[in-house]
Amino acid sequence: MNGVQRTLLIMNHRHFLSTIRRAGAAFAIASALAAPAQQACAAGVAPEAAAQVPMLDPWVPPEARKPSTAAPTQGAALREQVERKLRQGFDAADAAHSGALTREQASAAGLGYVARHFDEIDRRRTGTVRFEDVKRYLRERGAQLN
Repeated sequence: MNGVQRTLLIMNHRHFLSTIRRAGAAFAIASALAAPAQQACAAGVAPEAAAQVPMLDPWVPPEARKPSTAAPTQGAALREQVERKLRQGFDAADAAHSGALTREQASAAGLGYVARHFDEIDRRRTGTVRFEDVKRYLRERGAQLN
């Protein structure tokens, strides 16, 4: 067995062990989550009647965890909301307030879609794109914007 084969064998062995550890952890979590229902059944209480703690995603801010009581935005109001959010991101990236972005500005501001498709959006070949250029590009791809 040469060095390359030995390295591959070690890597495969480590991957196998890592997979086994993850599976064990998943089983432990599943067992811990099932324990209250099992205890309730053993006590003769229906699992639905047992006190249950809702599972919350720790990455979701508490104010976003509560279901919204407002009706979902639809139609023209939804299109306006989407366009307003797009405009806010574009304006925030436009540090010079020139009304146009370079590829570097778009990338630095986290506008990856604009940065990746910059050459297609910049039809005038000026090295900058205006918000109207971005809207046109999105409309051509099926976006329903005002």
